[in-house]
Amino acid sequence: MPPRKKSITPKYFGQGGVSDKIPRIAYTANALRFQSEEDLEIYIENHFDELFPDLELLQRQFRLKTNRYDLLCRHKHTHQAVILELKNEEDRSIIWQLVRYRKLIITERPFSDQINYSLPIELIAIAPSFHEDSLVDQEACKFEENIKLLKFNFLVETKTFQIEKRNHVIPYSIAGLSNELVCDSVPKWSVMRETVPNLAALTYNISDKNREGFWNLRKLFLAQPKVKEIVNSLGTRAFYATSDRKGSKNLAEICISDKQISFFLYLPSKHTSMSFNYTTGNPVKLKRFEIIFSELEDLFKLESVVQYVALSSTRGISSKERENLSANFEKNSLIHGRDCMPKWCTGKGYFAQLSFAYNNQSVFEELYPELVSKNPQGWWEEFQKQETDKLGWFVDLAIRAWRYRI
Repeated sequence: MPPRKKSITPKYFGQGGVSDKIPRIAYTANALRFQSEEDLEIYIENHFDELFPDLELLQRQFRLKTNRYDLLCRHKHTHQAVILELKNEEDRSIIWQLVRYRKLIITERPFSDQINYSLPIELIAIAPSFHEDSLVDQEACKFEENIKLLKFNFLVETKTFQIEKRNHVIPYSIAGLSNELVCDSVPKWSVMRETVPNLAALTYNISDKNREGFWNLRKLFLAQPKVKEIVNSLGTRAFYATSDRKGSKNLAEICISDKQISFFLYLPSKHTSMSFNYTTGNPVKLKRFEIIFSELEDLFKLESVVQYVALSSTRGISSKERENLSANFEKNSLIHGRDCMPKWCTGKGYFAQLSFAYNNQSVFEELYPELVSKNPQGWWEEFQKQETDKLGWFVDLAIRAWRYRI
């Protein structure tokens, strides 16, 4: 019977209590973003005095009956109550959510010894953007004068978090920025063995040469929304997915045996709804591909050249197939799966296969909209300038596909 999969909570590995939590910020698709709403809350809490110097934070995640307030605050001088509701994405119902919170807090009057309830309650919504309906709701609400809508965004060049006109330099490492990937070395094995034994077993099974590359790649995966790490008790299989249940959404896998390490990414594939010039339905359909390197390349290094990608529904190509990769490529490149994709293609040839030799742009319009829209006629020339046979390109593609589906 195979070992039961055990989930490791990867968010704050190596950190202590709640106040020590590090919010996860990732750089993908040429932009910075918080992985989750919780990470946004933690960031605001960690730097509250710098971001809101006039306010005093009373409690984060304050519960009142069945409601949960993101941040319950007060003005330092007047002690006027302030409710901050945070959203990591646009939410068209945020105004009425704040109004409900206002009515309940007036009725229950928590922190009555610290809040001056004779003053109106200030409601602040914080989000990267606001739906037009929210602006209409604000105008229609009789508490309009006490409602503020604050937008936040990131400045990639200066690694800055910006809320309204206040800038705050991000003091954390950011997964995905090349100059950040080498900052954090692999934790000591003895420390991991005590805290996350399954992960310790996995890193032990990876050679010294490939361990740092794996650790940096792992950070990229775990920086994506809703990605969880599931490692079996032997440390021979790791999944990066929404869960270990059947039908969960998958991003990547690692399978380790006595003789080899197999590495898989869930990448877009050609399918029967695609043709030479157009696609019907959803163009982004994913398949499990094994990433095959030449023996000279470092496994898991983003700059490593991908020799072949192989469609796979099993544990990967066999050790016998690895003995003569070129011969097996000649054989399997002529065999096509149900989705019209060849079983094997070269790393450089994958892009050509997926785009029907650059004539079908439907997948890339969905996953690289900013690049294709700039050059709708010669978009594929832009991809030719990229290193589409490097592991980093395939990882970025897999992450874009993950974000597209989540």
